[in-house]
Amino acid sequence: MTVPYGDPRSPYHRKSAYDLGECGAGATANNLALGCDCLGVIHYFDGWINNEAGEPVKMEDAICMHEVDAGIGWKHTNFRNGRAEVTRARELLVQTIMTIANYEYILCWVLDTAGSIHFECRATGIMSVVPMKVGIQHDLPYGIMVAPGVMAPSHQHIFSLRVDPAIDGYRDSSIQYEETVPTQPHPQFNPFGVAYEVRSSPITHSSYLDLDIQTNRTVKLVNEKSINPIVNRPVAYKIIMPATQLQLAHASSMHYKRGEFADHHFYFTPQNEDELYPAGNHPWQSSGGDGVRTWASRQEALENKGVVWCQFGLTHNPRIEDWPVMPSEVSIPICLFGADE
Repeated sequence: MTVPYGDPRSPYHRKSAYDLGECGAGATANNLALGCDCLGVIHYFDGWINNEAGEPVKMEDAICMHEVDAGIGWKHTNFRNGRAEVTRARELLVQTIMTIANYEYILCWVLDTAGSIHFECRATGIMSVVPMKVGIQHDLPYGIMVAPGVMAPSHQHIFSLRVDPAIDGYRDSSIQYEETVPTQPHPQFNPFGVAYEVRSSPITHSSYLDLDIQTNRTVKLVNEKSINPIVNRPVAYKIIMPATQLQLAHASSMHYKRGEFADHHFYFTPQNEDELYPAGNHPWQSSGGDGVRTWASRQEALENKGVVWCQFGLTHNPRIEDWPVMPSEVSIPICLFGADE
C-alpha cells in the first residue's frame, strides 16, 4: 500500500509512505486480546515473525476469529396471505489490526453464509499533520486547517492485493473479464429492444485493466476443466470491486514512479515467486522500474498461471471531524463470489 500526500511544498512533496509492505504489517500487529477489537465468542491466533537476527518472535493474539450479526440475510413476504419469513445474516471474521506510526489499519477476511469471500480494509488513528502559520488563508487547495496552526494535507491510501487463483485446482485457472452490454435490436432475437447480454473476453497476456461502471466490468477466475453439472458451465469466481480513485500524482513524480501498482485497477502477470511485491522489493529506495507496471509491460503469456493484482483505495480529503482521532473509514474493496458454481 502506498500513501501519497498531495502537499506540493518542499520537503513534504517527498511524503509517500508504504505503510503496508515496507513498514511490515506483521511486525506492527496489535495484541487483540487487550481491548474490544473483537466481541462475542472469539478464538485468537498467534503470529510469528523474525527479528533482525533471523530468530522467531511470537506475536501473541495477533489474529482473532469471531462471528458477527450482519443484518438481514434474506426476507420474503407472501403477498397472498401476508406471511413473512426472515433470516439474519451471520459473518465469520478473521481480523488483524496493525499500528503503523500514526495510523491503524484493520484488515478483515469476511466469510458469509452465501458463499462469498470479502476482504475489508478500515483506516483509523491520527492523521499525519504539518504546521501552518496561524491566520493563513484557510482555503488551501491541498489540505485543511483542523486546529490553530495545524494543517491536515490531502492524501490517498491505495492498496494492492495479489490474487493467485486456485479455482477447483491450482494450475488450471484462466482469467477473463466480463461486461454487461445492451443487445442490438433484432427482428427475431430482440424485436422490442429490451435485451442485454454478458460478454466474456479472455486475458491471455500480462496487461492491465480498469473498471468501467458503464459496462459493469468485472474480472472472472475460471477453471475450464471443471464443469458445473447444473448450468453446464466452468466453475468460476468473480472479483467484485468498486471503481475507487487511482493515484492522482503526475506521471513525472516520484510518487507515480515508485507506486508501480497505483495507476490501474487490475494488473495481470504470470505467477513468479520472485515477483511478489507490486512496488518492488524496496520502494522507498526505488526510482521505479521494479514493480507490477514494469512486469505487465512485458506482455508475457499467462498460460493458465496468471496472477491478478487488484488495486483499490481511499482518497482522504480531510475534514475537521477527523481531528484529533479519525473515525474508522471503511473500504470493502474485493468480494469473491461463485459465478457459475
